[in-house]
Amino acid sequence: MEIRFVEPAEVEQLRRNVQTAFPSKTPQALLDNMPEELVRPEEGRYLGCFDDDGTMIGSLLMMDFEMNVRGKMMKMGAPAYVSTNFLHKKEHIARNLLRVQMGVFAQTGTAVGALHPFNPAFYRKMGYGYCTEQVMYSPRPQYIRSYGDKSGLSYAGPEDEEEILEFYRQYARKTHGATIHPFMDKHRIFDEPYVVVCRRNGKITGYLTFDFVQVDHYTDMYHDLAVRELICEDMETMKQFLTFFASQTDQIERVRIYTYEEYFHILFTNPDSGENRAYDGAIQETGRKIMGFMFRILDLEEYFRQQSHCDKPVSRAFTLELQIEDDFMESNNKTIRLRVDGDRVCQTDAQKADVILKAKIADLSSLVVGAIPLETFLWSEQMECSDHAYVQDIQNAIGWSRKPKNYTYF
Repeated sequence: MEIRFVEPAEVEQLRRNVQTAFPSKTPQALLDNMPEELVRPEEGRYLGCFDDDGTMIGSLLMMDFEMNVRGKMMKMGAPAYVSTNFLHKKEHIARNLLRVQMGVFAQTGTAVGALHPFNPAFYRKMGYGYCTEQVMYSPRPQYIRSYGDKSGLSYAGPEDEEEILEFYRQYARKTHGATIHPFMDKHRIFDEPYVVVCRRNGKITGYLTFDFVQVDHYTDMYHDLAVRELICEDMETMKQFLTFFASQTDQIERVRIYTYEEYFHILFTNPDSGENRAYDGAIQETGRKIMGFMFRILDLEEYFRQQSHCDKPVSRAFTLELQIEDDFMESNNKTIRLRVDGDRVCQTDAQKADVILKAKIADLSSLVVGAIPLETFLWSEQMECSDHAYVQDIQNAIGWSRKPKNYTYF
C-alpha cells in the first residue's frame, strides 16, 4: 500500500473513486475540474491510496484555508471527499489517508484542521472535536417581522462579485470561526441560484444567498425559500432582509433560515417551525439545531506558539500543565506547560505547575475554539482538573467566550 499525491494520468481512477463514494453528492463541476486541479490546484491537492498493483483504492482532497481562530488568522487544513473503494471497505484506508494528511499539514506549519463529518463518532476517534452549530428556523413569511423598507436590495450581478467577496473576507477576518478560501468562497456564494445584495449610501452592507425547495402540496405554486447564507454589518440591513422575507406570502410556504444567532426567533411573531414536532403534546418546535464542522489541533506546540493571547485577563499569574491524550497523532500525545500572566499565554520549561488539566485532544480542541466551555467538560468528567479554584482562569486563558461561526462547506 502506498499513499501519495495523485498524478494527472490517474484522473479517471480518481473520478471513479470519488463518484462511487458520493454517488448523489459529487458535483459535476468537481469531476470536470479534476484534470486541471491535478496540474494547477486551486481547490486543493488530491491524496491517493494505492494497492501494490498501483490501483487507487482511496482518496481525499487536501484543502488549505485561512481560519479566524480566537481573533487571529491561522492556516487551517481540511480534508474533503474522503473516499474508499467499495471493494476495500473496513481496511482502514480512510484512517490511513487522514493520518497522512494531518501529518503533512502539521509538518508544514498548519497547526489546526477541520472537516465536515459524515459520522461524528468516526472522526472523534481521530481527535476532531465538536465545533460549529447552526439553527434552522422555518417560520411562515407572515410571521416574520416586516419593517416596511427593502429599497436597498437588488440581485447581485457579475460586476458585484469582487466587492461581495471582499465584504465576506472582511467579515471573516473579524469573526471567530470563519474561513477564507479563494476558490471555495467564490463558488459557495455565486453557485447559488440567487444572491441578493444590500447597498446603503452606495456601499454594500450585507448579502444573502437563497434557493427554492419544493414542498409537498397538490400545486407547484408553493415552495420553501431556503436562505443558505446571510451576512450583514448592522441591524438596518437585517431589517431590509427581513422585510423581503415577510413579503413572500403568496408563493412561499416557509422561509428556512440557517443561522448562528441562537436568539434569531425574536425577529418572528410566531417562531413555530410547522413540523408538528410538539413535545408533551403542546410545546412546539421553534428551530432545529444542526451540526457544522469539527475542529482539531494538529500540532499542539505550534498552536500555542501562535495562540499567545487570553480571551480575558486572568486573576493571577500561574503555570498550567496540559496532559493531552492523542491516540491518533503521537506527536501530540504529550504534556506541555503554559505560563499564563495577565492576558498572555506562553510555553514554559518550568518544572512545577500550579494546576494540571487532563484532556483528550478532541475535547481540548472544542475548548480552545469556544464550542464547549471548560466547566461543561469538568461536569461531564471528560476532563480532569487538579484544582477547581483555577477553572475560570484556565477558561479565560485558553478557552473562548464566543462560539465559532462559519458558512463554508467543504
